[in-house]
Amino acid sequence: MKRLFTLVFSLLIAATIFAQTPEDVLKSFDKYPNLAGTVGSTYPGIPFGDVANAPKGFKPFYFSLVGRHGSRYEIDKYFRFTDALKVLDKADKLDILTADGKALHKQIAEICKAQEGKDGEISELGIKQWNEIATRAYNRFGAIFRSGNIEAKSSISLRCVLSMATFTQTIKGLYPKIQISQNARHSDLWIILPLSNDPNASKKAKELCSEHRENGKWDEARKKLLQTGNASSFISKITTNRDALLNECGAKYDMDFAYLSFYSLLIAENFEKGNRELLTRLFTTEEMYNVYVYKTTPWLNLSMGRGDEYVEMKQSHMKPLVDDILNKAQAAIDGKNPNVANLRFTHDSYVGPLLSVMGYEGCVPQWSEDIEKAATSFNHGIISPMAANLQIALYRNKKGEVLVRSLLNERDAYLPIECKTAPFYPWSDFCKHINKNVKELCDTQERILNRENR
Repeated sequence: MKRLFTLVFSLLIAATIFAQTPEDVLKSFDKYPNLAGTVGSTYPGIPFGDVANAPKGFKPFYFSLVGRHGSRYEIDKYFRFTDALKVLDKADKLDILTADGKALHKQIAEICKAQEGKDGEISELGIKQWNEIATRAYNRFGAIFRSGNIEAKSSISLRCVLSMATFTQTIKGLYPKIQISQNARHSDLWIILPLSNDPNASKKAKELCSEHRENGKWDEARKKLLQTGNASSFISKITTNRDALLNECGAKYDMDFAYLSFYSLLIAENFEKGNRELLTRLFTTEEMYNVYVYKTTPWLNLSMGRGDEYVEMKQSHMKPLVDDILNKAQAAIDGKNPNVANLRFTHDSYVGPLLSVMGYEGCVPQWSEDIEKAATSFNHGIISPMAANLQIALYRNKKGEVLVRSLLNERDAYLPIECKTAPFYPWSDFCKHINKNVKELCDTQERILNRENR
């Protein structure tokens, strides 16, 4: 009865965490405003919770991981920071900033100074995140790590390489006898940064997706949100002269400047220069919600959403990564994998789509030309913060039965599989579910390419 209660309670918690209505997404920002920044949020997006115990008699024997690099400095020459600072510099000279506006000005100036010369680099916080993730993984799966060797692979991006090195060195420090191989080679990028197995198909698919993106009606709606979205509360808090801020200082639109300011404060938390107190004081929940919709829409309409054939075609390119995960796990079951753990370190643009392709509950957003409907079909900030990670572990009992469990950002992840032992699923059911998803996506690509080649 106690185990049943624990299972039911865990399912209820999971349903709450991954709630998928506009109201639930909006309410989540009251407690966790960082979620509005989606992929810019620090790890974890929300606090950890309890995870389910393994069914009686089952012991872990294999560990697999796909992870995003840890917290980093801004990329793209940190234009959000500098654009926001230019506006505030001019506004300060015109003496139209309120006390909160001056506080915002000071904070973003400090952010720009801290960011200078570190474009895209992993931060100390990012290193700390992967050290702590590794420590918790060892505490949970130590029996696995003490039973064999680890193989780790990374994209050639330095922030991914350093995330990999931090994880492996932490495990090595906890268990010095372990042998670890790790690399970041171009020859392995077909796994770490998946593409179609067919280079010609991959090239054609990229061209078609690019055309689809440029012609998408949702892009116009997104631009309109930036121009007309309500951010009047924020503007009134930072300036005594809205017209001058917009017309003379270059803020353009209320929502546009609110987005720049919000995202600057939020992403700076990744190198410990953000200001959560100032952020929550300046922005209403509705304003955070508008930022979320604006920031999330490209992900759904370019790489994660289901319901649009071009986006689904792009998701089919995750097949090499999915195959690598399943094949190496099967080899571990068969006693043919020389490693007890396989680790892969990559980017959010692969971790997020992977979760959608594998079909985890709360991770399969629905594509829509209605950008609000699309963005609130899942809660992006929960699944894709910095250092986002999917941990998959295999368990076996004395009868040789194998169960698989998944931890998404160190929380139980569920699949739409009927199973009395969820979130521990029979290995065969797990593979059947995922391979079915992948086949449907690959069939979509084949259908599109055949149509285009007529």
